[in-house]
Amino acid sequence: MTEKIAKILLLFLLGLSLAAPLQADWKSEINDLLKQKDFISALGLLEKTLPALEQIERQEAMALLPFLYFKNNLPDEEKKALIDYFEENGDSTPLLSFLDHSVFDQVLAYWGRWRNEFPLLKNINFLVPASAEERAIPEVLRLGFQLTADAYYKIQLEGNPLEGGLWTKGEHQVALPLPFYFDQPYSLNLDIFLKTSSITIKKRIVLEFQIDKKNISAQELLVQRQEAPPIKNIEGELAFYIGQTLIYRSTKYLQKQIPVKVVIPPPSPHGTKPYMAPDKDQPYFRGVSLLDAIPAIIGAIKDWRKKPPEKAPSTFLRKPELNFTFSSLEKQETRTEVTIKIREKRAEPLPY
Repeated sequence: MTEKIAKILLLFLLGLSLAAPLQADWKSEINDLLKQKDFISALGLLEKTLPALEQIERQEAMALLPFLYFKNNLPDEEKKALIDYFEENGDSTPLLSFLDHSVFDQVLAYWGRWRNEFPLLKNINFLVPASAEERAIPEVLRLGFQLTADAYYKIQLEGNPLEGGLWTKGEHQVALPLPFYFDQPYSLNLDIFLKTSSITIKKRIVLEFQIDKKNISAQELLVQRQEAPPIKNIEGELAFYIGQTLIYRSTKYLQKQIPVKVVIPPPSPHGTKPYMAPDKDQPYFRGVSLLDAIPAIIGAIKDWRKKPPEKAPSTFLRKPELNFTFSSLEKQETRTEVTIKIREKRAEPLPY
């Protein structure tokens, strides 16, 4: 038994020793083929070798792949390979030091052009005003990111256009309305279209809403009421309704104070019961199904485009996710915890 195990280990080590030179030789073979301008054979060898490479060599191979597609006049494959490289490696420059000078100059010029023209979105996070209270419900969802090249852009939320124009290279942000629906988990698709003189891509960012409802005890409810923030005097309020459903609300407050005056209601009209329960048809006192919420969100998006731009705070904190908690007016013993996360999808090349 021991002798059999020894033979297996010997064969395994022998296989590793044979595979290592083969894996290391791909660079010299590619280099020789490129010096001979045999781009077809070089492309075939690279496509065969790439899946088995380790991360260090994989980046260099991924950088050569779009160049070889370019040399073989395969524009669709070239664009896809460019997206794969930038999505996986960012805008870092590949070394490619193993290439001959005659070949290296061509590859360097090729990558110099694309590093200036590829519209990569990176460092995508939520932007939260530094002055915002912890776990407070945000008025808007503000996404911040870096763009690596000047590009024309168009933004769509769930297929509905929000805005478009020209973005220059650097920092940017997108403000989205906060959907007023927290009954069950769901997600929203934010599509950003970017177009330069050389390529057009679509980058999808998925906003995932995770909803967790908890019942709190009477003692916790008492503490929650005692620690609740002071009631705010309202100066102005803007609300979006679809039928009787409240989808989005933005409120401007003049000041904060605790009311000390107790208002005694007048006598009830004849034939009515005193202290009747509040109207259950109010938006805060009834749930909304997800099927009703999606069209309502779309309607709010269309109204949002008509809203004049607001003056944004000057200081933001970058956060990979947002968390806030609230209780409904009807069931104050139920606490809803909302977490909004960002999930990026790989960009797609477009034919125009």
